[in-house]
Amino acid sequence: MNTKQNELVNNTTIYPNFFTLMKKLFLCFALVGMTSALCAQEGGDMLVSGSLSWNASSSKETAASTTMTLKDGSSFSILPQFHYFVIDKLSVGGAIGYQFTKTPDGMTADDKQLFNKSGLFVIRPMVSYYISLGEKFYYVPRFYVGVGFGKDKTEISETETSEANATMFQVGLNILNFEFRPTDHIGIMFNAGDLGYRSDISKQDSDNKISNRQFALGLNLGATIGFNYYF
Repeated sequence: MNTKQNELVNNTTIYPNFFTLMKKLFLCFALVGMTSALCAQEGGDMLVSGSLSWNASSSKETAASTTMTLKDGSSFSILPQFHYFVIDKLSVGGAIGYQFTKTPDGMTADDKQLFNKSGLFVIRPMVSYYISLGEKFYYVPRFYVGVGFGKDKTEISETETSEANATMFQVGLNILNFEFRPTDHIGIMFNAGDLGYRSDISKQDSDNKISNRQFALGLNLGATIGFNYYF
């Protein structure tokens, strides 16, 4: 076999392998590009979010043609959040805010309602992971740890109130957390179920301490909704 024939054989062998390799590389890059396009968030992206809620309720009791309106309680919460995507689809962040609750605690001798009031300053770091369910829908499981510090006030009479230091610790997972992204910068997040543990301690002094611990796994029939802004 002469030199030209050897070159022809070598070229015939090399070029098909080269083109096959290039096709495989191109397909790999295309798949990576498609996967990146499906990711709502990439490393380095940021978002701000938060929640603001308030509710109050009351009830009426009628006895001997006399109607009395009783306040069942109220609550208020504001919890702004900031998240940073350390890698694609994985964000770390935190929330800082304030929570206030007021619950009824009996009546005075002249039928005046008494309340327990609790105000907490809350810090809650969290980690979220985004799983694409479609072009604009994502499943976002979120793990969080929270601590709170504040005061508990108990009305003993119309003029007398007892006060105690309050602390809170919680850890949990938002297991039914989803997001809809109508635009590149706006996300609508809704949560319908949590798995979590919470401990509340109210302490007047070293001899008087009340602890309340709760473990819960459940569905939120009234799902909470929040809004995210990406930048």
